[in-house]
Amino acid sequence: MRWLLAIPFFILLAGCAGQKLPEVAPPVDRVEPINVSLPQLHSFSPQSDYLQPLLTTMAREPFYSLTNPRLLLTGYEFSHTLAETDRRKTVYAFKASQGGSWGYLTSGIGMRPVANVIAIQNSSLGSAYALVLKSVKLCLVSQASGVPVWQGGKWQFPARPGYFECTGMTNQNIYRVGTGLPGLLGPYFSEKDSVLVFRNLGQLQQVLWALKYQFPELNIPVIQP
Repeated sequence: MRWLLAIPFFILLAGCAGQKLPEVAPPVDRVEPINVSLPQLHSFSPQSDYLQPLLTTMAREPFYSLTNPRLLLTGYEFSHTLAETDRRKTVYAFKASQGGSWGYLTSGIGMRPVANVIAIQNSSLGSAYALVLKSVKLCLVSQASGVPVWQGGKWQFPARPGYFECTGMTNQNIYRVGTGLPGLLGPYFSEKDSVLVFRNLGQLQQVLWALKYQFPELNIPVIQP
């Protein structure tokens, strides 16, 4: 009789073991929006003012789960900015150091783009800063046969468009499992937001300034005390 009673209990345990538990964000002492000042610059260099600080952060910080930032930094060289015909998207082209492939980074905005900065204190990541972008999407691309071309009022992509890694995607998380990102931001982000996390506040300010320069309509709300 004891064996008969144990069998259903064993099956129940086996069934529970086979279920994947949802990832729980690590505890955080404080997450809050903050105001930041932007650099007072009068000219814009895509490579030094935008691409370098953005790609360096995404390639070096261990909480990102991306391959293209490192590839674009080490295996490609910045080539040129594509014709600025589309006011709502910028495209920067990279040429592979060896071989004939291309890479590119696109930044685009939708309706009413907004940027907020969130300070993350005393989490398992240590102290960090999140740039939460609403109605903004970034895509990093490598191994393409060419670069997009603006034609007939829309972007035409090459026959081999390349390997894409994009922010703001519901089916792709740019962060490693176990970091809790971006979930640990709680109510300060929504599912389709682009969330970029920086250790260095100065680099975040540089990238935010560059985005504001490219897209003047980007709204940066002031947090009232």
